[in-house]
Amino acid sequence: MVLSDPKLRAIYDAYGEDGVRHGGTGDVGVPGGLAVEDTDPNAVFRQFFGVDSPFQVIGDINGVRNNQHHFFSTDAATDKNPPKATAVQATLDVSLEDVALGATRKATWQWTNENQRGEKSVCDASFEFPIPKGIHHGDVVTIKGKGNVREGHTQGDVLVTINILPHERFTRDGDNLCVVTPITLTQALAGASLSVETIDKRTLTILIDEVVHPQYRRVISGAGMPKYGDPSARGDLIVVCATTFPKYLTAEQKSELRRILGE
Repeated sequence: MVLSDPKLRAIYDAYGEDGVRHGGTGDVGVPGGLAVEDTDPNAVFRQFFGVDSPFQVIGDINGVRNNQHHFFSTDAATDKNPPKATAVQATLDVSLEDVALGATRKATWQWTNENQRGEKSVCDASFEFPIPKGIHHGDVVTIKGKGNVREGHTQGDVLVTINILPHERFTRDGDNLCVVTPITLTQALAGASLSVETIDKRTLTILIDEVVHPQYRRVISGAGMPKYGDPSARGDLIVVCATTFPKYLTAEQKSELRRILGE
C-alpha cells in the first residue's frame, strides 16, 4: 500500500516505516492524533504535511512558517522577481507658466497587451499628474506601472518627456528668464522708469538713470524660474533693453543733436 499510494509513500519517505505504522502515536516525533489503520490516507497526509496532495510544487525549505517547513508550497510556482515589460515613450507639451507656477496636466499614450503567443492588442491610456516646478525642457517624468503589459512580466512604466513650448515674451536660460523691453532713443540716453511684468504676473518698476548701450542688461535677482527640486529658490530675471530709433530726423534735429553730443 505504501508504494502504490502517493500520499503514504510521501510519509514513508519522510519518516520511514514507523511513521506509517505509528502515524497517530507520536513515536517518531511527528504530529499525533491519527492512526493509518483507522483513517484514510488523505487525513494522514494532511496531518503530517498540512496539504492534500504530494504533487504540490516544492517550495523554499529554508524558512519556517507557523512551525511548518515549506516542503510543499504553491507560492514557489510564482516568480518572485518577474522581468518588467518594456516602457512606453510619451511627450507632454506644457507652457512656461505651467513650469513656473505649477499645474496639473494630462499625458496620453498607447500601450500594448501581449500574451504568451506574441499576440498584441493596442490600448489607449492617459494619466493626469502635477508638473514639477522648475522642470527643464527634455526632462523625463516616470509614471510607474502604466506602460506595456506582457504575460509573465510586471507592467512596464511610461516615460513622459517634457516639451516646454516657446513663450511670447520670455526665453529661458537655465533657471534665469530673459525679457526684452523696448525703449525709445530718448529713454536710452536720458533715462526712464520701466514697468516689467514677471512670469508670475508681478509688475516690477525698473529705474534706469544711465545711458543704455547695446549690451545693456539689468538683472533682477530672484525673479526668474523656480529651481527644479528646490522651488523655494529662484533664478534671475534679465531685462534686455531694445532701443527703437526714429525713422527720420530733420536737418535742424540733426544739427541740434550734434550740438548736444559735442560732435
